[in-house]
Amino acid sequence: ANIIEALEAGTKLLLVDEDTAATNFMIRDRRMQELIAKDKEPITPFIDKVKQLYTEYGVSTILVMGGSGDYFDVADTVIAMDNFQPQDVTEKAQLIAEKYFTERTAEGGKNFGTITPRVPLAHGIDPSRGRKAVKLKVRDVDEVGFGAENIDLSAVEQIVEVGQLRGISKALVYAKEHYIDERLTLSEILDLVMKDIEEKGLDVLTFFPEGDLVQFRPLELAAALNRLRTLSVL
Repeated sequence: ANIIEALEAGTKLLLVDEDTAATNFMIRDRRMQELIAKDKEPITPFIDKVKQLYTEYGVSTILVMGGSGDYFDVADTVIAMDNFQPQDVTEKAQLIAEKYFTERTAEGGKNFGTITPRVPLAHGIDPSRGRKAVKLKVRDVDEVGFGAENIDLSAVEQIVEVGQLRGISKALVYAKEHYIDERLTLSEILDLVMKDIEEKGLDVLTFFPEGDLVQFRPLELAAALNRLRTLSVL
């Protein structure tokens, strides 16, 4: 879900750490494939989609891994850390892949699949509460009160400063007031909001300069919108 969310938001690079990714998401080896047939396993391993992601959508992946050499088969570049120094070992990894065939069956199909653009609906984005047309309350870096709803961003580790969350909450209101019109897709809305910020600064999000907003990425703005429980889309 996080990958599809990032792709819809327009990312061109995924950073994946083996230590924080589920094992069956990363790889299913030949023995596990033999024990549990594909039709019994709903998750398609990333190893069978990562190349398609690049060839079909131009999205690269930097993967930190130390537990499976099966990725040698799909890697364009392999870098090993030797005494904290990076070493290009691509040629060696390719020779190893040729020498030790994995024998696993690819499960990704012929294509990555369609990324369906969604159109947010304005009625599902309501910052009002009581008599206040806009009621926002930022709680540290992991939660924002948006109208009558609480948006839980505790799993969005890229938000590191409370000012970013203030900016994101203001940007949600700004997006609704200016661009959410039941015609524009989420990615188009993100582009327009970020373009306005780039051209006019973060003050474009508020009626007057507030001085406590911090720059954020469109990915985190999308994450906040996607975690708004009242969000409705076409």
